[in-house]
Amino acid sequence: MSDRGHAAVELGLAVGLLLLPVAIAVLAFGPWSERRVFAAAAAAEAARAAVIELDVSAGAAVVSEMASNHGLGSDSVRLGWCGETPSSQSGGATACSFERGSSISARVEVWVPVVATPWGEIGGLWVGSAHSEPVDLYRSLP
Repeated sequence: MSDRGHAAVELGLAVGLLLLPVAIAVLAFGPWSERRVFAAAAAAEAARAAVIELDVSAGAAVVSEMASNHGLGSDSVRLGWCGETPSSQSGGATACSFERGSSISARVEVWVPVVATPWGEIGGLWVGSAHSEPVDLYRSLP
């Protein structure tokens, strides 16, 4: 019995069973990191826009524009205001108060695929970030 060719089989198994999962994990980190940073930036911009305009729809428009600029669909981004559970990009704002000294908070969640391949995404999870902006104590309110 000859042992010739066993090294090639062992190499193939080592690459397939050990190195391939590591490579997939390394490649999955990029989109996760990018979307995490996007969620933080979108939450900050949404809260700031809402405080400046005294209307959460201005913040929702900012998030919608940022999502489209990143190539994210409306089903990939959720927005919540003032402690409410994030639902859609528009989000509800029944709990927000724009009185002087109050705080407006926005929470943005983004869908991140566990593995992104050229043939589609495999699995996924929501990552999110929240940001609060105070309404200026000395601001003129309508």
